[in-house]
Amino acid sequence: MNKAIIKRYLIFIAILVIVFFYYEHRLNEAKANEDILMELYQSKNNSGYITLLKEGPSFKPLAQTLEELSQVTNQEAPAKVQKLLEQAKVQAKDATQYLTTLIEFSDDYISTSKPRYMSDYSVMTSAKQEEVYQLAYGSGLYGLMYGISHHYWKDKPKLIPQATQTALASIAKELRALDKTLTSYKRGVDHQLQWGDERSMEQLKSIILNEVKPHFEKIEELKDEIKL
Repeated sequence: MNKAIIKRYLIFIAILVIVFFYYEHRLNEAKANEDILMELYQSKNNSGYITLLKEGPSFKPLAQTLEELSQVTNQEAPAKVQKLLEQAKVQAKDATQYLTTLIEFSDDYISTSKPRYMSDYSVMTSAKQEEVYQLAYGSGLYGLMYGISHHYWKDKPKLIPQATQTALASIAKELRALDKTLTSYKRGVDHQLQWGDERSMEQLKSIILNEVKPHFEKIEELKDEIKL
């Protein structure tokens, strides 16, 4: 092999080495930028979570409406009962929207699992988050109240069955318990965690998911007792 060929061969190897290290540098740089972007997004997500948790609505008004519906008699003016049913539908829709949004913000960035799309285009980062999201959606009361309203309006005489009223009273009790659970975390959460480490925030999200889950499961059970 003559010197010219050896020289070209060495130049080729040198070029390959340069290209390799150049692209390795660019990949490392891209990963660093991605990590910075993820940290910024995580910070924004956590800030949104704190705001949602602190400023979230109380479920007591919905519980109060359900309690009133559980106590109406066939002597009650139908217009008054229908007004309560319409009010319950609006309150129930708002409650489900809030709870599912709060859970969507419960992203677990410490987990090694990759974010994945759900059928409704929301994104979850852990199996627990996905499970509780589905429970929150499934325990929503809008459809139930719509069904009760429909049957009440067409039935003669107009009345809400006793079994349905009993279940509504129990659901109201569970809503008050859910409200108490979330309220216990509202006080001082931003002061304690907004400037703390991200792991504390992830732990808080996980704890809250664990604590709201039984409420959703109980409400689903109570909903199943109502036959429309």
